[in-house]
Amino acid sequence: MAAALATEEIDQEVVRLVARAQEGDAEAFAQLYDRYVDQTFGYILRRVGHRQTAEDLTGDVFLRAYRRLSTFEWQGVDLGAWIMTIARNRVHDHFKSARFRLERSTDVMADTASDSAPDDPERVAVARDMARALGQALERLKDEHREVIELRFVHNMSVAETAEVMNRSIGACKALQYRALRALEDEVRDVPGLGTMASLGLAGLVSLLRLLPLP
Repeated sequence: MAAALATEEIDQEVVRLVARAQEGDAEAFAQLYDRYVDQTFGYILRRVGHRQTAEDLTGDVFLRAYRRLSTFEWQGVDLGAWIMTIARNRVHDHFKSARFRLERSTDVMADTASDSAPDDPERVAVARDMARALGQALERLKDEHREVIELRFVHNMSVAETAEVMNRSIGACKALQYRALRALEDEVRDVPGLGTMASLGLAGLVSLLRLLPLP
């Protein structure tokens, strides 16, 4: 009964794939990989800021997920939250390792903005500048503030999933999100274009975060 209650809100296709993968079905795990690799890679890339490193870490995350899948149990959130927890821990390990090099940049945001409207150079330039300014504002936030914003509004994770990834209660996660958005509002208040949207309140800030495209 508990397992049924834990999975009733989860995509049943994912539930079936997990069950098959736990029984050793490699094709089922491959399908899970396809479902979650973009989200996982996007999260890691935004944390480490270096595409090749992100690709390597993403591969390692899914290898760990494959090896640990037999220990996975449904806790009322999507499998993606469990994978993201592995990704978060792997990134933390990476930051502590001797190979770590901080190479965070806004190149991905700029390239994506340019690709979105190639026939309107002025609009592309404005979008690129706003995305870069917003990315720089996020960089100035505390790590936990930046992470909760990225998980909630860039990767579109629910509060429950974000709380699972960050190892916090749902209430603590909501409070952290509120503080993070307020901190971001302070950072962008005097930035042309961004400040105007931020003045609209939390709804304006959430709209601003849509300027940050996933890689």
